[in-house]
Amino acid sequence: MAEAVAVARAGIPPPPGGEVGVLRDRFLIRPDKPLPSFDSPSAKAFEAEDRRDPGHKLFALICSPGLPVRAGAMEALKGFTCRGLMALIDYGPVFWSPLGRKCMAVIYEQPLGGRVSDLIASGKFNISEYEIGRRVIGPMIAAMHGLAGLGVPHRQIRPSNMFFEDEARQDLVLGECVTVPPGFDQPVVFEPIERSLAGPGGRGEGEIRDDVYSLGVSIVAIMLGQSFMAKIGDIDILTTKIEQGSFAALIGNARMIVPLIEPLRGMLNDEFGERWSLDHLDRWQDGQKQSPIQRRSVAKTDVTFLFAGKMHVTSRTLARSITQHVAEAAKMLRTADIEAWVRRHLGEVDMADMIKAALDMARTNPNAPTNSDDHLVTRIAMALDPKGPIRYRGFAYMPDGFGPALAVELMRRGDVQAPVETILRELPNAWHTNSANFGPETPFAIKSFNEIRGYLQNNDPGFGVERCLYELNPSLPCQSPLVAEEYVSRTEDLLPALDRAASRTDPKTRPMDRHIAAFIAARFEQDIAPHLKAITSTRVETSLIGMLSLLAVVQWRLKQDGLLGLAGWIGGLLGPAINTYHSRSTRREIEKDLPRLVRQGSLPELFDLIDNAEKRRLDL
Repeated sequence: MAEAVAVARAGIPPPPGGEVGVLRDRFLIRPDKPLPSFDSPSAKAFEAEDRRDPGHKLFALICSPGLPVRAGAMEALKGFTCRGLMALIDYGPVFWSPLGRKCMAVIYEQPLGGRVSDLIASGKFNISEYEIGRRVIGPMIAAMHGLAGLGVPHRQIRPSNMFFEDEARQDLVLGECVTVPPGFDQPVVFEPIERSLAGPGGRGEGEIRDDVYSLGVSIVAIMLGQSFMAKIGDIDILTTKIEQGSFAALIGNARMIVPLIEPLRGMLNDEFGERWSLDHLDRWQDGQKQSPIQRRSVAKTDVTFLFAGKMHVTSRTLARSITQHVAEAAKMLRTADIEAWVRRHLGEVDMADMIKAALDMARTNPNAPTNSDDHLVTRIAMALDPKGPIRYRGFAYMPDGFGPALAVELMRRGDVQAPVETILRELPNAWHTNSANFGPETPFAIKSFNEIRGYLQNNDPGFGVERCLYELNPSLPCQSPLVAEEYVSRTEDLLPALDRAASRTDPKTRPMDRHIAAFIAARFEQDIAPHLKAITSTRVETSLIGMLSLLAVVQWRLKQDGLLGLAGWIGGLLGPAINTYHSRSTRREIEKDLPRLVRQGSLPELFDLIDNAEKRRLDL
């Protein structure tokens, strides 16, 4: 391994726990020196050393191979410094010996003063409630301003991801936000209601105002200390937030100093458009009087709706419940008068009209796939909670989180039927065209989902769910079993990885599968439609030539030489393609030249040998 060679050159013996991980021949990551005090929920921390500056205290987070990372955020944050934000020094895939594969590693400066949640739990958090504004809110606002300037919402703001940068514990910094999809590691209590209703992988990119909400919850958690900790794992906290509003649900009867009441009401406003922005927080910090927050009551009724053993007073809790009990909900929707309850008791006329339209359609054509129990319950839930996630057969996502949600579902469960059906049945389009969600970005979003649907409707190699996976997750490495351990996230790395795979792969296996075809189609900036069409042929010889032509054009365009292993691998498979020539002498000539071209490692020349236009013309 190149990493092991680099360590050997550096004169550093491998640690007992395995080889030292090496990033860019500069940063050494030691698997035998874990740093659990810097762990993230889905990424373990280890001691890291900068060979150019050995005294610089660093740590590395090793990302979980089964989760997509935020590579775009990594690129934006690399080398970026601002008050209140932990500095990201570098990142990249490294060979991680404990797992025997390459993993994404992210290098950060070590904060020296400890993790806020640990200090709260131990009783060592020494900031008074009157210092919260200066020592907590101030640096967090500065960090969010920096992130807003980069166009990168943090989406992981919580006390367990806040650290004191200095040993004196004066300077607070936000921790990492790049090792998992946005919001993935957040406990439900720290997420805005609509995003917390989605699955962890589908909470979506979000915006800075989502971070403002998380900051508001974090401030409450810090001020209430250990008494708040129980709420982090409280399964009923989401229902309480829906029925009472976040501010009332989180603070309850707790005493709160007057100067913080108004900003907390603003930060915890459950209406996204009315929630405080960074400008509001800036003016509050400057001592300017803010417009009073309208204490809008949650839309609920005294006339309850009984479902699944619970009395519901809001449409949002009912929407959540019916998607958790689909069979019972489908039966209820065809018997109970849910439309009347919404219209008369909640006073939501538009919502009631949408419910009536969905139910009427289901009654008119009950056998249509779009009127199945699962689909009907999803559409009714979207009417009851229009800003909530799309929830279908246990798969829940905000539309801006579909890509990571699909990746998580595929890599962790291996079953993508539910995500695929949501697209084929145009549920995101229905979500976006709802008047509650319609906005300037709606046409673009619908166009994007229509494009995804087009990929899903084509099951040929280079399309299907694999194509969606790479189109929607631009930094996701290729998931083909042939190269998965190599962390191939760029087309430039694909052929060298296949070249190395040649020595460990059954030579009868083709160096092409659905993942590789889709990866190239999504990442390679050339028209490869003719090659993909040939690969799909039922004729073995045509499919082999299509595979060779595709890999050859990638090598030619990227100017990559010396792929001896890959050339030999493909050369051993080309018998059926050679036999397409009628002339025995032509076949013997090709078989004679084949070893010479294999030794050159040039796929374009190999393709020219096998499918030469002049040879084809003369072949009689």
